[in-house]
Amino acid sequence: MTAIKPFTHKQQYLIDRGDKLTDKLKEKVSLALGVTKLKVATKRHVYIFSTPGAGKTFTVMKTAADNNIETVNIHGVASMNAIAIKLAVAKYMKPNKEIVVWVDDCDSIFMEEDALNVMKGAMDEERNMFTWGKNMTGQINRYLASEDPNQNLIGAALTAYQTPGTVGIEIPTDNMRFIVTSNKDLTAPSQLNKVKRVTKRMMHEAAIRDRVIYEEFNLDDDDSWGWIASVVMSTDLLGIDDTQKHYLLDWMHSNWAKLPATSMRAVKELAAEMINFPDDYPSRWDLWLSK
Repeated sequence: MTAIKPFTHKQQYLIDRGDKLTDKLKEKVSLALGVTKLKVATKRHVYIFSTPGAGKTFTVMKTAADNNIETVNIHGVASMNAIAIKLAVAKYMKPNKEIVVWVDDCDSIFMEEDALNVMKGAMDEERNMFTWGKNMTGQINRYLASEDPNQNLIGAALTAYQTPGTVGIEIPTDNMRFIVTSNKDLTAPSQLNKVKRVTKRMMHEAAIRDRVIYEEFNLDDDDSWGWIASVVMSTDLLGIDDTQKHYLLDWMHSNWAKLPATSMRAVKELAAEMINFPDDYPSRWDLWLSK
């Protein structure tokens, strides 16, 4: 690939703004992971909201890896049952050590009243309890009866946190630090007095927001491109050099409104096309626009 012209003044301006957003995001992620140089915050849980594709997931992964922080990962459309199992095993294995729980893109659990109520209790600094009332007895018995040691471990963990005389489980979260990266914003406590009908979901959302360090990134198209460009230019995890990154970002900027997805995941796909098809990736990118 031949050398290309520098970024335009507007593009560089947007990247500079993106650098500031990236730094702000890294600061919040570092705070959530417990590796910040800032003063200790009064709240240990962090909720980061932005429009899709701003690099939240990528930044958490990189920051955790750079600092050798192990996280309990809960991604995508996770059921509360699956979350209960992960938290029970994590607590059972490390009852007294700090556990970082990363809830990423699980927007559905922050839309359901029951799930919100459970997460509210888990993030409460005084209660510190993940209470899941579903009958777990049948599952526990199957896990314990399995010949798979991993399933036995799950059974033992769930048994340890099954409250005597009940069918559900209660997992203490006193040593857990939650970091939530989400495309779902939460109702602010101040908004409850401004609406005609306050629902339970809104009350739960406001309660969670009151329990966390809440950071909101509302971005327009220019800010979104600048933020992604900042992340791309500062990482070596894509397998392409700076000239290739520049070419890719310039192409994305020109076609932003047509792109089927504007995220680091999309950048990875485009970079992979560039690596795997060095002779005809431009035409493949054009086809990618029609997805």
